Amino acid sequence: IIEEGPVTVAPRETVKELEQAARRLAKAVGYVGAATVEYLYSMETGEYYFLELNPRLQVEHPVTEWIAEVNLPAAQVAVGMGIPLWQVPEIRRFYGMDNGGGYDIWRKTAALATPFNFDEVDSQWPKGHCVAVRITSEDPDDGFKPTGGKVKEISFKSKPNVWAYF
Repeated sequence: IIEEGPVTVAPRETVKELEQAARRLAKAVGYVGAATVEYLYSMETGEYYFLELNPRLQVEHPVTEWIAEVNLPAAQVAVGMGIPLWQVPEIRRFYGMDNGGGYDIWRKTAALATPFNFDEVDSQWPKGHCVAVRITSEDPDDGFKPTGGKVKEISFKSKPNVWAYF
């Protein structure tokens, strides 16, 4: 399974529409916090279709973290502790807002941050590109049920911006 980000096949204006639709959905169901909204996008027609809203971390969250430079587990914990999402430094930076900076970024941001309306600001276009590959063991001829098997050989080239976990 290959996960890739950021979106490369949809125009930026469409990506902005996807973000706005995701916020409308979260508001409609009363969700507050960091979440993933997934869509299916047709390159042929330019249309997109809602798939799901995930209020939990997904296995591909490192792709989002890499390109958005947001520590999603930390953001979710902060919201769970009652800190508003607009006050999380990495979220503020992602939306182009002043985020304090420095080693004591949380203290500075908490003291100086002012609320902002997510609907009135644009997120920053992600920096870089990320591809994550997940190896699964499923049998497509048996309804994609988990199945056993052996990986006989695997090789990763270690680099500062390439990592693997098992």
